[in-house]
Amino acid sequence: MTADELSNVISKSIIVRRSVDTAFRIWTENISLWWPRGHSISGQPDAEIFIEGRIGGRFYERTPDGVEYVWGQVMVWNPPHRLVYNWYRGSSVEQPTQVDIRFQAHEPGVTRVEVQHYGPDLIGELWWERSAGYQAAWEEVLPCYVAVADGA
Repeated sequence: MTADELSNVISKSIIVRRSVDTAFRIWTENISLWWPRGHSISGQPDAEIFIEGRIGGRFYERTPDGVEYVWGQVMVWNPPHRLVYNWYRGSSVEQPTQVDIRFQAHEPGVTRVEVQHYGPDLIGELWWERSAGYQAAWEEVLPCYVAVADGA
C-alpha cells in the first residue's frame, strides 16, 4: 500500500483555469457534464448527477427511467469557496465518509481546488478496506472535472 492508502485522509489538489465562482459552479451545478459516465450506482452511462445546493441537500444520480440513487448529503454549503458532503458510496448512510472541497484563488482566473476525503473516524476499519478504491476513484474523477473546467 502507498502512504496515501494508509493515511486517515485522501488529499488531492488540482488547478483549473477558471475563476473561483465558475470553478465552484462547474463542480456543483454542472456535475453531470464532467462526472465520468457509468461511474455511478446504476452503472448507466446516461444517468444524470446532481448536487442540491443547500445544507441537507442530496448528492444523487437519476437514471433515464427516473430511478434515483442517493450518494450523499451536503453538510457545508458555502459558495463559491467550500462544499462538504457525507459520502455513502463505498460505505452507507449509517457510516458515511466525508468529502471536503475548497476552491481558492490561485492567480487571476485560476483556481486551486483542494479535495480531502476523510473516513476512519466515521467508518472505522472499513476505511482501510476501501481507501484504495476511494483513491482510485479520485484519480478517475478529477481529470474529468479539469477537462471540462479548462474547456477541453
